[in-house]
Amino acid sequence: MFGIKWKCRHCGQAHDDMPVCFGIEAPWRALVSEEAFHSRVELSDSWCVVDNEHFFVRGHIEIPIINHATPLTFSVWSSLSEENFNRRQDRWNDPDRGYDPPSFGWLCSPIRPYDPVLHLPLLVQDREPGIVPLFTVTQIDHTLAVDQRNGITIAQWHKMVLSLLH
Repeated sequence: MFGIKWKCRHCGQAHDDMPVCFGIEAPWRALVSEEAFHSRVELSDSWCVVDNEHFFVRGHIEIPIINHATPLTFSVWSSLSEENFNRRQDRWNDPDRGYDPPSFGWLCSPIRPYDPVLHLPLLVQDREPGIVPLFTVTQIDHTLAVDQRNGITIAQWHKMVLSLLH
């Protein structure tokens, strides 16, 4: 479709469509040694607890792509207070959890095209069960927040994707 071929790092297959989602396995992976990771970290696809005192949730930062139906999505991690983390866990299966007010968090994942982004302030908005939370960057002058608000061109998307794939 786009005339660009790329090879997936995970499945090893060649593709000719541009990816629209990139993610990171876990927050703090670089700060906790490989040997200590499994003894200090509780990790699921949706949440993470480090040393029973640092709480994280996985969510999406979505960047609209102008004249394209699907946004560029970064599947990343945000810190949460223990209180907000526990409230979120208690409401995990509630069908109306998407109506809860957003929680404050700090971005805890790198997003290479936008570095530096670690510890950018976010709002974490839960959505209905089965859909990961939506993260909104609140530092309105940061390039990531500007792109999240205004969108990017198809050319910008392609440039970002190619930089991420190499």
